[in-house]
Amino acid sequence: MSKVKYYITMNKEQFEEMRNFYIELGYSEKQAGKLCSSCFGAEIRVEDDAPYRDDWNFYRRRDAVEERSFFKGFGMPNARAKGSVNSSARAMMSCEEVCDEGAMPAPVSAPMMMSAKMCMAPSMVPAERGITGVLPPMPMAEPAEEVQFNTAETHNAREIEEESTLDRPQIFFSANVNTASWSYIRDKVTRNERIDSDFVRIEEIINSYPYKMKAPKDDSLFSVKVEHGKCPWNKDDDLLMIGLTGQKASKKINQNLAFLVDVSGSMEDEWLLVQMSLAAIMSKLKKGDYMSVIAYSDETVTVTKKMKCGDLGDCVKAILAIDGIGGCTRGSKGMEDAYKYLADNYDKDGNNRVFVFTDGDFNFGITSEGGLSEFIYKKRETGIYLSIVGYGRHNFKDNKMEALARNGNGNYTFVGNPADIMDNLWEKLVSNLVTVAKDVKISVELNPYYASKYRLIGYDARVLTKQEFNDTEKAVDGIGSGHNVVALIEFRKGKAEKVSSSRYVSTESQDNKDEFAFIEIHYKTPEGVDSVMTHVIKPEDLDKDEGKNMPVITLLAAFGLIIKDSDY
Repeated sequence: MSKVKYYITMNKEQFEEMRNFYIELGYSEKQAGKLCSSCFGAEIRVEDDAPYRDDWNFYRRRDAVEERSFFKGFGMPNARAKGSVNSSARAMMSCEEVCDEGAMPAPVSAPMMMSAKMCMAPSMVPAERGITGVLPPMPMAEPAEEVQFNTAETHNAREIEEESTLDRPQIFFSANVNTASWSYIRDKVTRNERIDSDFVRIEEIINSYPYKMKAPKDDSLFSVKVEHGKCPWNKDDDLLMIGLTGQKASKKINQNLAFLVDVSGSMEDEWLLVQMSLAAIMSKLKKGDYMSVIAYSDETVTVTKKMKCGDLGDCVKAILAIDGIGGCTRGSKGMEDAYKYLADNYDKDGNNRVFVFTDGDFNFGITSEGGLSEFIYKKRETGIYLSIVGYGRHNFKDNKMEALARNGNGNYTFVGNPADIMDNLWEKLVSNLVTVAKDVKISVELNPYYASKYRLIGYDARVLTKQEFNDTEKAVDGIGSGHNVVALIEFRKGKAEKVSSSRYVSTESQDNKDEFAFIEIHYKTPEGVDSVMTHVIKPEDLDKDEGKNMPVITLLAAFGLIIKDSDY
């Protein structure tokens, strides 16, 4: 019996935008045509009456105005006719109905077993509708009547509280290089959907934007930038910006990448964006780089082994070789196989990294946040780095992807539309690929003579104890080549007064009036050498004119506080 074929219907205007997207990446018209013809084994068909996917609003092109990127101020949502290609055939058996945690799929009927795409994408329909015993015709659900159930998950840490500089002069936290929260918020804004405050991580909002900071000139691994300004939401307080810029890699480092692609049932609505993401990253790779493609759902399939990069034609072949196989999401098995593959093909002089493209809905094998964190933590010792690219809307497992990146020498971003691909994957790829420092932890100590109280804005889930700060084995984020990391502290000027007392520890000593604050940075070199860097902020540093970065970071922090419904 012949294999059932599927096709994706696409609006003509949107199809042309997708084609132009590939051409902008550097693919020829012929190569772009091939990529536009199919996606993970499904044929793409252009139909004039097909609805425009509303999640592509950021990539609109007009005669006079380019509206590609929200970062560049052109992110104006466009009104579209209601209805989505994501809305059909919900009556099909879902992955959750056939998979229990840690169990094999339950027996299914012969017709269902004949369909490898067990959890067929709602936007995909059988090309041959009358095949007996394979897949019967199904009525299309009305988009307007569809009920969406939100099973998205995140980890909502308690907001950092205001502290007295006498009670707690030091704050310890880990660096953050992720941008997923901001991309996810931006995606919600374009859809006119409510923003769940649990998904708001202010440090990811402020670290999603470029700042005017210089890389270190000497042999230092970081340069430190300090700016001071007034706090617009609290007239009695001031703001202190602390920025770190990582040193740029001194030489070209060859890439040895394994692309681990989630082709399970829950991802099928996202396949087009995943394919475009792969094309964007592959187009940046050069001669001397190697890549492999591994697809996973119930099982893991190696699609392309250690392919030489530099030829976009080969990239097209590798992408088109991926076939959507549906089923459950055995993510831990996929990552295990990807890490083993890179370990067997390890490049001691290169950057060995696993890229995972998923919605994080791991429902087979290791599925819990804690279990996945423990699993990936052990992989840090392999010298293999991790990048998580998240997708999805109502089934988006943000907590699992963030935990994987934080515990696996990794970074994590979110893709909701082609503009996210251009901003997060294509334009910022280099700084996210080459790690110049691992396990970056920061301590800021304010002098009680000059600051009475303070609060770190954001970083709620990244606050460390003093013991964790000094623990060289504590896993936290690294910083990439030329990457900026910024933090914002709200503080009250003035001499601190004693709030609480200790029988044995003096809290009244306020020596060293020559310093306003002391910054200490703990990190490891890529080779694993433990290192420490310090920086002193003088009182006169606060008297300088407000820096160019302060208005931007202040605006972003204020926006984050508002949508998080912060107590502060």
